[in-house]
Parts: sequence; C-alpha cells; structure tokens
Amino acid sequence: MSTNPNRSAANTPSIIGGDVQLKGNLVTTGEVQFDGRMEGDLHCGSLTIGESAEVTGSVVAETVIIHGKLKGTIRARRVRLERTAKVQGDVWHEIISIEAGAHIEGQFVHVDNPLESAPGRPVVKQAGTPGAQPATAEAPTNGGAPARPTTPAN
Repeated sequence: MSTNPNRSAANTPSIIGGDVQLKGNLVTTGEVQFDGRMEGDLHCGSLTIGESAEVTGSVVAETVIIHGKLKGTIRARRVRLERTAKVQGDVWHEIISIEAGAHIEGQFVHVDNPLESAPGRPVVKQAGTPGAQPATAEAPTNGGAPARPTTPAN
C-alpha cells in the first residue's frame, strides 16, 4: 500500500469483499480485487479474482490474475492462473502463465491484441464511415458463453 499523500483516488484499487454478491456488469479503468460472487461481465484495467471468489461472466482487462473460480471468457494482454484457479471458458491472451494445479476447461487463443476486438469494448469509427454506429460501454451479458475464434489457434 502506498503512503504517498498525492496518490489520487483514481489510482486506488477497488476491493470488493467476500460478502458481496453482484448481478450486473462492473466497468472501470482502474484496478479491482474481487473476492465475492458475481453474475455479469468485468471490464477493468487490472483484475485479481481472489481464492474465495466465484464469477460467471466475461472478463476484459489488461492484466488478469485468477486464484478463484471463473465461468466465462477472458480477454487480457497478461493472464496468470494460480494453482487454486478453476476456469471454465476460453482465454484470449497475449502472455499467459499457468501455475501447476490450476484447473482449466476451455481453449487458449494467443492473439497480438486480445483487447482490440473484445466483445463489449467500444469500437470507434469515424463519422461518415459506412456502417458507423455509436460506441457503447455496455457489453451484453451472454451468460459466460465463450466466443469462438474464427481462425484456428496456433
């Protein structure tokens, strides 16, 4: 924990305790430590799913560290699955680390930028571009169903 008095609230991690149950999406650009139960999608800068946590929904973040249970798709530049992780769903990643003992059901898809085409991420198109639509920050919850890649994984 930083003792820097100039540290802004925007840089302070959000800690969601084990007694919290959420239904809906959580969107932030900051860091989240999640220890509760959730049905919905998580979009954040950095996410740690604690050992007692249970999440059903998709995860989109720069960095994801999983100690607990996740049922849904992960899209992140860096993914770390700890020995206590139980993941059921596909993992779209740039860099991945899996500790011995982690339990995974799904496929790993290495892509250069897993966030670029992440479902629910705003897609900015120039005005006047055919088919241009406004960007949306809300992602439809698909019940954690993984998106399937359109090209074979390497």
